[in-house]
Amino acid sequence: MRIAALTDIHAASDPLQLALTAARREGFDAMLIMGDLLTYGVQPLETLELVQGAVARDGAILIEGNHDLLYQSSPLAAAYHAGLPDWLRESVDWTAAHIPANSMSAFDWRESWSAGTLFAAHANPFAFGDWRYIRSAEDAEEAADSLAGQGFLYGLFGHVHRQRRYDCAAATIFTLASLGQPRDDGDRTPKWAMVEIRGDFVNVEIRNIDFDPEDQMHAIRGTTLSAATQERLCRYFA
Repeated sequence: MRIAALTDIHAASDPLQLALTAARREGFDAMLIMGDLLTYGVQPLETLELVQGAVARDGAILIEGNHDLLYQSSPLAAAYHAGLPDWLRESVDWTAAHIPANSMSAFDWRESWSAGTLFAAHANPFAFGDWRYIRSAEDAEEAADSLAGQGFLYGLFGHVHRQRRYDCAAATIFTLASLGQPRDDGDRTPKWAMVEIRGDFVNVEIRNIDFDPEDQMHAIRGTTLSAATQERLCRYFA
């Protein structure tokens, strides 16, 4: 089974379009869009249209991330929004003003997805709403123990915006790089992944997107966001 995995789009529709085109050209059995469709980037409508197209055309499975929650009405979302730093709250509010009401609630979200020995979620294998990052070997060991307790040998996650593999005693943890707002020091290339399941074995191959980050920075600087927030957002692409 071949799975095209895309995550952390963050309203960067141009890399998303390139990733969808590449995945369709390569071929897959399932597509996972692993959360965080919006925030940070400034192409929210275009991003939502592409995701809607992927659901209709490719049967894409949508896994809900923390930023997806922010654009839906719930006590959990309200509490999360209230705790954001000012610059991030400004990005969220700007985005919400540029998308139709209830557009995010219209998607058929899942909290997680699994196939065979593989478990996939936005952030980690813990309870939904627990947005702890997997940033270190110690974090990965804790996640691996949780996965093993649920009967899985592999975990696939986004959220950290960094490509990593952790071969832990209990399970193997993969974290994926992002399509929007790359955060890997020395490599700010947008990426997606092709995941292959063969029996109990899971392999993840990273696919780079040929994309000029100047395009994203130019788009951000052309908005009504404050200069301080613009520079904060552009910093991830520099």
